This record gives sequence, C-alpha cells and structure tokens, in this order.
Amino acid sequence: MAYSTDELLHILRTARETIGLSQRNLSVRIGVPQSHISKIESGGADLRLSSFVELARALDHEVVLVPRKLLPAVEAIVRNASSALSDDARLRSSVLNRAQAAVTRLNRLHQNAPGLEGLNQALRELANFQLGSSELEAIRRITDRLMKLPTGSNALAMIQSASKQLRELRNRIAHALPEAPRPAYALDEEEDDA
Repeated sequence: MAYSTDELLHILRTARETIGLSQRNLSVRIGVPQSHISKIESGGADLRLSSFVELARALDHEVVLVPRKLLPAVEAIVRNASSALSDDARLRSSVLNRAQAAVTRLNRLHQNAPGLEGLNQALRELANFQLGSSELEAIRRITDRLMKLPTGSNALAMIQSASKQLRELRNRIAHALPEAPRPAYALDEEEDDA
C-alpha cells in the first residue's frame, strides 16, 4: 500500500514541528490531553477519520482523496510548494501560533473574561491576511504582554486592551485602500485637436 498509517502520522508530526507547535499547544488547540497527541504521533492510538481530519486542519493541512493516477503530479506540486515556503511564511506561522497559544492559556486561566472572544476572533481574522514585518512585530509585542499577564483583576483590563489593539490592527489591514490604478494609456493633449 502506498500510504501507511506511519507515513501519515509522520506527516502530521513534521507539520506540527515545522510550524513550531508543541504537543501541549496542539492538544490545547484541539481539546485533547497532550499524552493523547503523543500516543497518536507514536502510532499508539487508533484515530477515527473525523479526529484525523480535525488534527490535520489544526496543523493547517487538508485531507484529500486523490485518484492514484494523479498522485505523482499532486505529490510534485506539494513538494515544490512546500520547498517554496519562505522564511517569512514560517515566521508568520510561528508568530500566529504563539499568539494563539497565549490566548488558549488565557482561556484556561480566565474563562469567559471580557475580551477573550475578541482576541480569538481577531487572531482568526488576522490569519487570513498577508502580514508584513511591522504587523507581525505588533502581534509579537501583544503576545509577549499576554504571556506575562498576572492573575487577578489587572489581567482583565490588559486582556481587553490587547483585544482592542488586535482588532485595530485587523481593521487597519482590512480597510487599507489599494493604490490608485494607473491608466493603461494616456492621450496627449496635442492629439485632442486632431
């Protein structure tokens, strides 16, 4: 058989490691214990298809059935696209994953705190945009503050502030006006009289 379970699990483990996500962070992201992620990656757990799909999607992968005749072409495309991933894409992924891990931690520590849902939503939406170095740096600074939050009432105000900052960043990116289009050609004034 061309695909064995071990090969699929290796792909998932490599995907997790490539984006810099620990087993613990992945377990929090999909809502299972870290020990279960370890069993999955080592082949000690028999996954249901729905769990496998959920795990793949949490790692920004998609499970697809491909006709066997087309498999070499699809593998070549994936291989070429994977090798073309730039350092910028890896940095973007790392920054966003770290931010999501911080928000997940806050969800555990401060359940239903005002601003947490806004943080989650802003991060989900920011993941859909092309982010430049200044935007990634802003997300990184906000994440650093979130990672160092104390428990107590001070944390709630800081969570709301971070949520507001991420929403403002998202709005600046989403509502940025594109450059004015240049005309394809221009008529000279001299030709108007002809």
